[in-house]
Amino acid sequence: MYCVKCGVELDDSLEKCPLCETPVMKIRDGEKVNTVYNYEYPVININLYELKIKKVKKAVFLSFFTISVISMLEVFFQNIIVYGELKWGYYAIPSIMIFDLFLFVLLNSHTMRQNLFFIFTGLTVYFLILDYGNKNFSWSLKMGIPIVGTYCFIGFIFSFVWDKHKSDKIKIMNFFLFFVGIFLLILEFIISNKFSWSIWASIPLFVLNVMLRYTYKAYKDEFKKRLHL
Repeated sequence: MYCVKCGVELDDSLEKCPLCETPVMKIRDGEKVNTVYNYEYPVININLYELKIKKVKKAVFLSFFTISVISMLEVFFQNIIVYGELKWGYYAIPSIMIFDLFLFVLLNSHTMRQNLFFIFTGLTVYFLILDYGNKNFSWSLKMGIPIVGTYCFIGFIFSFVWDKHKSDKIKIMNFFLFFVGIFLLILEFIISNKFSWSIWASIPLFVLNVMLRYTYKAYKDEFKKRLHL
């Protein structure tokens, strides 16, 4: 019999290893006695690669955010010094801020629904600021915000489909094509209150959706074997 920790040969009568004092695992009546071993350091499974990636993403975001703050200050003071007020800087500063928002969404591991909330909130505020540049609201309330709201609402529904079928890439593609077709129809209706080009753009997507669905059902095993889906 040998010590399970240091490998020293042991007598059958020993309870502990004389070298490292590790309890001896003995067999009684054909079963192993479960012994709890106290280690100096606990064994913890840590994904070092994931931690490193998070650290890199944080560093990238902080770097761009710092550059953005400096750029916004430069634009602000340049407009104040040259014009005495915000001219083109009124549009440039919010644009830099919305860039930071999209970078934040891209580099952080939030859920799809959380990202959609950030995008909807950020773009809504952004459109209102830009539209109010001429002291009234025109296109933001009629087109900009409804389009963003439609996109985020459809994305919100799609997120549940993604959670349920994310292992089935063909099914995800089917739903994606269907939702893109729906979005195009709503998009044209918001812009022009009618349906024309969106119908011709959506019908091929719906047809491809149906064809892909039934083809995949008929040749599911072949798809998985050939395309590794």
